[in-house]
Amino acid sequence: MAIRLSNDVKNADLANDAVERAKKAGVFVITSSLFETHGFKFSGLGRNPTADPEKPSSYTLGSFLFWENRLTEILSDDNHKRLLIPMDSGCTASPTGESDYAFYRKAGHSWVIPYIAGLYALACQVKPDVEPEAFWRAAISSGSMLEMERENNRFCLGQIVNPEALIRQLQNAK
Repeated sequence: MAIRLSNDVKNADLANDAVERAKKAGVFVITSSLFETHGFKFSGLGRNPTADPEKPSSYTLGSFLFWENRLTEILSDDNHKRLLIPMDSGCTASPTGESDYAFYRKAGHSWVIPYIAGLYALACQVKPDVEPEAFWRAAISSGSMLEMERENNRFCLGQIVNPEALIRQLQNAK
């Protein structure tokens, strides 16, 4: 049985039932509630716009309030199982025209969801039978640890996703 959405969320029972039906059908439902539905922890990362997005050292806490509001809890958590996803300083298709692009310095937690969904779709292309749990474990184990220093102590914030390493790991697991 999956971890369920709290009953104080409107229509939580309907959402929980839908997730359970999808899981039984072999469908991975990817939402901002992955911890509640699958036990998967993730967070979005920030990056200075001029820093190299290919280097894990370019990343820091994301601008989303999630980090600020829960930093003490996060620093005391077992973050070796938290997947970190680039979130801020992104270029996307623009709402102003078909050939236009927009740069967003700050993003929100929900911007991470399409990234995870795309990553899972890529994983399914190289390993069609990959289960969500195996995908998540591989994404974490192929990532790079992000650490933070606070009051002279170093803390692990989680594993920064490395799509190329993830795909290689899944290919080698065949």
